[in-house]
Amino acid sequence: MTLRLFSIVPALVTLTAACTFSIEAKVPDVEVTQHGLNMQGVPQANLIGDVSVTSSFTLSSSNTAWAKRMNSQVFVDQVTVLAGDGLANLDFVTAARLTMADPTSSEGTTEIASYERSAGAPSSSVIEASMPTPIEVTRIWSADNTVIELDMSGQLPEQDWTVDVTLKMAGTISYKF
Repeated sequence: MTLRLFSIVPALVTLTAACTFSIEAKVPDVEVTQHGLNMQGVPQANLIGDVSVTSSFTLSSSNTAWAKRMNSQVFVDQVTVLAGDGLANLDFVTAARLTMADPTSSEGTTEIASYERSAGAPSSSVIEASMPTPIEVTRIWSADNTVIELDMSGQLPEQDWTVDVTLKMAGTISYKF
């Protein structure tokens, strides 16, 4: 009996090694949101004029592991910035820029969105930047840590304020085992 079992084991190992399971699917819309991103206030902002502040957050494999390991193609096609608690609107923002980077790479940052407020824009608590062509961010997204940086300028508040940042993404998920 023992001899038969040992003669079957190599055959099973060979069959198992020859069979791999893979899944591939297109994901039309995934939203990744960072709530309460703190933006520093600018003391005496009314005397200074237009200024710029930058804040960032990191998406790591520990808090987005399922997505970071499985995505084989990732595109960002829209960025939304929503006024946080205590802000009625974002009318004071004249320009905004969002970038993504892999801090371990020497390739630098990738600009994801750029926003310029037009003179006649209606009052709003939301800034939306849609890309005419989705921006491919697979390499950056696949990094262990992805740093997302938001730079906002204008006649900014004197006290600290917060915003929620949402990236609308799409892509292809593939998983092999």
